[in-house]
Amino acid sequence: MAVRIAPIEPRWFEEKARVQSRAWRELNQGNIPQEIVDAITPRFAFKLTQAHAEDPNQVVLVALDDGHVIGFAELLRTPRPPIDRPEAAELASLYVLADRHRRGVGRMLVEAGMRAVGNDRLALWVAGFNADAQGFYRHVGFRETGRTQTEDMGPELEMINY
Repeated sequence: MAVRIAPIEPRWFEEKARVQSRAWRELNQGNIPQEIVDAITPRFAFKLTQAHAEDPNQVVLVALDDGHVIGFAELLRTPRPPIDRPEAAELASLYVLADRHRRGVGRMLVEAGMRAVGNDRLALWVAGFNADAQGFYRHVGFRETGRTQTEDMGPELEMINY
């Protein structure tokens, strides 16, 4: 596997959107209400991708293997509330296809994201049910802040801050 990380280009929008929809489904199926799982279609993700790529506050990176998108990271130069760490950037999303986990792709995306936003201090939120992601973030050097927030997705969903 010869993975490379690159800033997103329009030629990868559609494939990134399919990866986002698939990874979202892989992660959330059975953990959040089905109608929310079903809402992130490739078409919806494509529109998000276009908007994020055009936003000067955002950086969108893709992980490519043999020219195909296998993961992505979206970072914000300025974090959104309730993150109150003005010295940090925000890792807004990081997804790697499940069959590519534990191969260094997530770490590559995080490190490239830090370089792309010019900041090695990143803040993020992780769903409380997502023990794999929590373990990954601890493994690559993130620490829990002790802050949590609740998302209203039908049932309440605890989010953990790193």
